[in-house]
Amino acid sequence: MRLLTALVVPLMFGLASCGEPQRVLRSGTVGANGEVGQVLLRNIHMTPPGGDGYEAGDDAVVQLLIFNQARETDTLVDVRSDAAKDIVMRWDEQCDGEAERVERLPLLADGGVARLSGAMGAYHFEFVDLTRKLWAGNDVAVTFEFERAGSVTLDVPVEVETGTTGLRHPQRCPASTVKGEFR
Repeated sequence: MRLLTALVVPLMFGLASCGEPQRVLRSGTVGANGEVGQVLLRNIHMTPPGGDGYEAGDDAVVQLLIFNQARETDTLVDVRSDAAKDIVMRWDEQCDGEAERVERLPLLADGGVARLSGAMGAYHFEFVDLTRKLWAGNDVAVTFEFERAGSVTLDVPVEVETGTTGLRHPQRCPASTVKGEFR
C-alpha cells in the first residue's frame, strides 16, 4: 500500500501541474499589459460609464500608458479592432484638457509619449460606433502598430467602473525640451 501511495501521490501532483500556467497578477495595474519590441503597453482598459458595458453603436474610450525603452524614437501609427467602425487616437499635447485627434502618437527614446511622459490620461483612443455590445468583464482584441517596434494584438478588458478606473485628466504634464521634433 505504501508503494502504491508513493507512486500515486507524485503522479497526481505532476498531472495537476500540467496545462496552462496561472496568470501572474501584478499589484497596482488595471487592465491588460503587453509589449512589442522595446515598447511597453500598460494598464490598457475601457471602462463603461454606469458599469455594465457598452451597446452596439456607442463610443468607448480606451486608456493606457505607453513606454518606449529603445534608444531611438518610435511612433504609434495605427490602432485596430473589429469591435469599432473607427478608432480615433487622441492626444492632449498641450495638457490643457482638450485631447485633439492625431494620426500618429510619437514616443521619445527611453521615454513615453513626447512631451507628456508619465501624464496619465493625456492620450487615449476613442472607439467610434461599436459594432457589437461589449459587456463588462469581457475582453476586446486590439492591435497596436508601431513604426519601428512592429505590431501586437492584446485582449483589452472592459472593466467595471471603480475608483481606480475611468477617464481622468492628466495629473501632471511635464514639459519636454524636445519641441517640434514630432510634427
